[in-house]
Amino acid sequence: MESMRVSHWIKNAFVAIPLLFSGKFMDGGAPWVESFLAVLSFCLLASGVYMINDVCDVKKDRLHPVKRNRPIASGRLSPAAGLVGGVGLMLIAFAVTFTLMRTFLWDKPLRGLDLMGWTAAYLALNLLYSFWLKRVPILDVLVVAMGFVLRAMAGAAAIAVPISPWLVVCTLSLTLFIALTKRRSEIVELDATQAGDVREVNRRYTPAMLDYMLTVATSMAVVTYTLYCLAKSTVERFESAHLVWTIPLVVYGLFRYNMLTRQTGKNDPVKVLLRDGIMWAVVATYVIGTGIIYRFGRLPGVRDVLEVLH
Repeated sequence: MESMRVSHWIKNAFVAIPLLFSGKFMDGGAPWVESFLAVLSFCLLASGVYMINDVCDVKKDRLHPVKRNRPIASGRLSPAAGLVGGVGLMLIAFAVTFTLMRTFLWDKPLRGLDLMGWTAAYLALNLLYSFWLKRVPILDVLVVAMGFVLRAMAGAAAIAVPISPWLVVCTLSLTLFIALTKRRSEIVELDATQAGDVREVNRRYTPAMLDYMLTVATSMAVVTYTLYCLAKSTVERFESAHLVWTIPLVVYGLFRYNMLTRQTGKNDPVKVLLRDGIMWAVVATYVIGTGIIYRFGRLPGVRDVLEVLH
């Protein structure tokens, strides 16, 4: 279980994002089951990828002060067992995806082939990352961000809703920011030699360079989300412009996350989220607030508080 990194399954909440923003969360029944099965599939698939990646990185992980305690790096689990376990989890994940296709999506125009396509693309991209792309500067963080984009696109396909371009740009900019904060923290916490030994691409980065990239990524995340809230298609879907009230939450969450990851020993985004109660409160408030806006923001009187853009 430790090699599966179950705590990292929280990242697959991105698969459920379309359920919230499409408004299908109000339908109950099938959309919730479809979204759950898609999340489960990506949890298993991601765990399989982690195990394969740990097999590929076993020598470098043994040089890292924290990663050397992982089961494969520490010798508690053999690389062969890790490889078999990783492949097995991937096969189970695709079985879950196929079950979702046959049970819920077979009568849809694409019969769920789009879901299978995004799932396969996620796996292919992550295997490329494990074997090659993680050693290419800039591409390494872009690939991590694209992994989240593919999660969200698979989530949209799972509940058979159109994929919005905003889903791509907002998810990409947000997760690029997260990937860059992790890379910066790793470089700052380890000396230059050790940082390069545990991750080859770290030799090509400097804190100043990553600070510049983070400034760009943060600006992208705030601007693209703001434009999404103001977009005509968003206002029409929510039947009001009240989603703008979530912008301060997004800005606060980004800034607080950046502040926390600059503290020693907090370069893991999962640990930052799981251990910080305020971040949990921000995420929960955002999700609940978005749901309330979708449900009640369209009511007469409430809707007219803000001018609807045309």
